[in-house]
Amino acid sequence: MTAFLESLKKLEQLGLTQQPLLFVLNSQYVIKSVSDTKEGPAWMKRWKKRDWKTAN
Repeated sequence: MTAFLESLKKLEQLGLTQQPLLFVLNSQYVIKSVSDTKEGPAWMKRWKKRDWKTAN
């Protein structure tokens, strides 16, 4: 997750936020965190909705 987020930060620093990108990931944790899947919406959407707090 850290490597993915650092990659996004670097792309932002380089001004590449409007470019189409394809990330090839094998980490289900990262994929489910940031991508909507057939199992449901990206986890990050729910984390933000709860102000980054756990469901409890």
